[in-house]
Amino acid sequence: MEERLQHKKKKRRLKKWVKFTIGLFAILIIVTGAISTYAYIKLNNASKQAHIDLNDNGQSVKRIKEFDPKKDSFTVLLLGIDSRNSKGETVDDARSDANVLVTFNRKNKSATMLSIPRDSYVNIPGYGYDKFTHAHAYGGVKLSAKTIENLLDIPVDYVIESNFDAFKDVVDELNGVSINVKNEKIVNQIKKDTKGKVTLKTGVQTLNGEEALAYVRTRKADTDFQRGQRQMEVLNAIIKKSKSLSSIPAYDDIVDSLGENLKMNLSLNDAIGLFPFITSLKSVDTEQLTGSDMYLYSSRERKKLYYLKLDSEKLEEVKTELKNDIDN
Repeated sequence: MEERLQHKKKKRRLKKWVKFTIGLFAILIIVTGAISTYAYIKLNNASKQAHIDLNDNGQSVKRIKEFDPKKDSFTVLLLGIDSRNSKGETVDDARSDANVLVTFNRKNKSATMLSIPRDSYVNIPGYGYDKFTHAHAYGGVKLSAKTIENLLDIPVDYVIESNFDAFKDVVDELNGVSINVKNEKIVNQIKKDTKGKVTLKTGVQTLNGEEALAYVRTRKADTDFQRGQRQMEVLNAIIKKSKSLSSIPAYDDIVDSLGENLKMNLSLNDAIGLFPFITSLKSVDTEQLTGSDMYLYSSRERKKLYYLKLDSEKLEEVKTELKNDIDN
């Protein structure tokens, strides 16, 4: 019973990370709209700081033809990493709490977001079958991307990895976001969750990074649906505030924050090239891999662990859909 409750909590955390990571990706693209020479230099430095090499030959081995990022449909793997731990782990050692593959179809100006449950029982190259979340702990971003490519048989062109600090820092660098807290129960629950460290009130107010994080994380005062609405409310506020920025210093601080808390294989020119397309999307669909509960004995943990056995029919259906997205 306890393990099942823990699994439900992990599902909730997954939804949270989906919203956070996609929001940070949106902000990254929006920030590339800054066109001054100064902004370009800052963005270039930040992108170099955050840059990682994903493929040795410059593109995914799943790409049969040479990949043209300016013309071809493409994929982005979004990874949410909770680097706040008490075990002395580095970010590279940490497990990925949220895993979202986004396919972008240039012809239809559409995107499909696929959520991959962290406990999915998958074949991790070089390690055998295990939870997908362990791929990052074993081999970081590269192994996570390779595992996704093997699972879905499609290329991972870009990867963006973010953490809790990125979300909080972006809100703080925006000098907070305006949120209308409508439910007194939410206020009381947040105070309880944070042991009085975060105290909100009902009504319109400006939330800092820590307050915004508490607002979207709390889950006991209302339903999952309402919590999802709160998450989207904060994300929309972040994106709206980002678009309204007019001062170079504001962009300057945000870019520095992103550079410190993101890892990606996107260059500045890649991001600038994606800006017109991302902002012209006509539709965004969502998909979720499904499966059934499974418990297997772990010799390392010396106990049975929970895994999600993926539904094979659903997996094939999703693979076909995503392939069509990037082939058109």
